[in-house]
Amino acid sequence: MRAFFQYFENFFFRAFNFSGRASPLEYWCVMPLIWIVILALLPGDAAEFWSSLLARQIPPLNPLYYDSILVFVLTIVPRLSLTVRRLHDSGKSGKWAKLPFIAIFSSITLALGIGSALLTSSVAGNEAVLGLAVLAALVMGSAESAWDGIFAAAIAANSLGWDVIWATLSDMTGGMPKPQLAQGVGDLAQSVKSDPGIGIPAILVTTLMVCTPVVSALLHLMFMLAPTKYEEDGFGGMLDPAPMRKTGGSSAPGIKRRDPLQSYACLFERSPEQEAALKVRQKQELKDLYRTRVLGQG
Repeated sequence: MRAFFQYFENFFFRAFNFSGRASPLEYWCVMPLIWIVILALLPGDAAEFWSSLLARQIPPLNPLYYDSILVFVLTIVPRLSLTVRRLHDSGKSGKWAKLPFIAIFSSITLALGIGSALLTSSVAGNEAVLGLAVLAALVMGSAESAWDGIFAAAIAANSLGWDVIWATLSDMTGGMPKPQLAQGVGDLAQSVKSDPGIGIPAILVTTLMVCTPVVSALLHLMFMLAPTKYEEDGFGGMLDPAPMRKTGGSSAPGIKRRDPLQSYACLFERSPEQEAALKVRQKQELKDLYRTRVLGQG
């Protein structure tokens, strides 16, 4: 339990330390709990925002007003430094800390690409035109009229109930023809055959957009779960990471720090006779020192 609290002490007081180490236990004791706190605060912030809309009041637009966003912002640097220290402990470079950001931004890009494709396709049809018209009315209109429209939409959605809204959306999307994956793949293969200069780059871009979020997330998870890597010194010994001992981490049993001057020990070796003579001489020196300093004898 004491080590558990020490992990959180390291999380806050070593927030700007990007050069140390963090054991797997330290990372997985701290990071999930931080995200649980953020997600636990999110429903309350959403309910407060929604209640303001229903009361026809403009909700606070400062993101830091909401507890979940505030905790998220305040823990960005400590979370990043903890990730870098965990990467160092697993023998990886701190540059791999970019993987979560790559996964998030690539997922957003992929979602925006799919959404734009649906809006511009013939499948979306009138629903896309209606959605674009509503969006244009909100953007081009004045701020007061935009907020009035948002208040009216919130009140209407609250009066209908989310069950009715989801049922309506299901009915709207149920009448749409399902996309034919095999036909799409066939069309793409046909375009590659007819014009490889355009089709092959399109396949590469599509594959990159789809695989980047998944690969980045899996690599980040694998690096965070990787065990501690002990580095060899220049004499064939194993070095215990000193920062782990300071932060309460555990080092592997049986692994000792090797003295680099051990090779010169032969220069100071003594025979048993020399060791016995040295002890006798040291005792005689102590007796002489006691007589002169304590007893005052010459």
